[in-house]
Amino acid sequence: MNSDSAVFFTRFSPASVIQVTGDDALTFLQGQFTQELRGPSPALCAYGLWLNQKGKVIADSYALREGDAWWLVSAASTAKEILDRLSAYIIADDVDPLDTTARWGIYLISGASAAKSLERAGVRLPASDEWARWEGAFVFREQRSSDARWFIVSPVEADAQISSALLSVGMQEIGLERLELERIELRLPRVPTDIGPNDLPNEGGLETLAVSYSKGCYLGQEVMARLHSMGQVRRRLLRVRGEGPAPAAGVPLYSGEKKIGETRSAASTGVGFVALAMINLFSLPPDRRASLTPNGPATILIDEPAP
Repeated sequence: MNSDSAVFFTRFSPASVIQVTGDDALTFLQGQFTQELRGPSPALCAYGLWLNQKGKVIADSYALREGDAWWLVSAASTAKEILDRLSAYIIADDVDPLDTTARWGIYLISGASAAKSLERAGVRLPASDEWARWEGAFVFREQRSSDARWFIVSPVEADAQISSALLSVGMQEIGLERLELERIELRLPRVPTDIGPNDLPNEGGLETLAVSYSKGCYLGQEVMARLHSMGQVRRRLLRVRGEGPAPAAGVPLYSGEKKIGETRSAASTGVGFVALAMINLFSLPPDRRASLTPNGPATILIDEPAP
């Protein structure tokens, strides 16, 4: 979607920005989060998941360390989803999670020259697994994608100042619809819309991005370890394309009369649609074609190879 030189930004409200404090904050979060949170970096930034006992995905977030406190930031998983998940396991721990979501906005910057443009705007960019401060905001890389994408999580009162700085270096503001199209084209799952409480991280391709197989025990870790040793899962979130309007979430996909999957999220391309769909890999048709009705016309193309 992006040219080599164009850089875009979209601003929207975060789904959750939660501050976690208390003497037991690190120990508690380490035992709940799928990613490693111990390390030498004082500005650690890690993308990971919050699972249930069966290893199914409840929510995702970035975990940012600031001194003895932590910030849990998610663009799509709500504060309620994360807080409910945390609260269920806080027993005698000195842990205090606080929902601060209303105080923040999010900018997502994308484009091959995004880093250079941010530096021209005065941003000191952090290492890939760290965050940095700029005008009171958190700045960190979108760790799920090899594309050039950055987050700025900004106090709402700094919105005008940050927008002006981004526009001043030639960035172009785009809307949420175009951002959603980019997300789906890059096959980046939205949690829990695309990967949720009925799904395993591996089914969304998140096992190498969001799950540590070397850290100690955390909720859902035994399931992750078994999957790691077993290999391939039976289902996978794949990108599909078709003609006509974008289908709603949960629309079945068929090969002949057999259901082989369902759509999760979709966006219009102007000449059709692109979507993320959960596909049964053992029912994948050889021609990689599917239909929206049993024995219907096979107008849906599964346009990427199965892992």
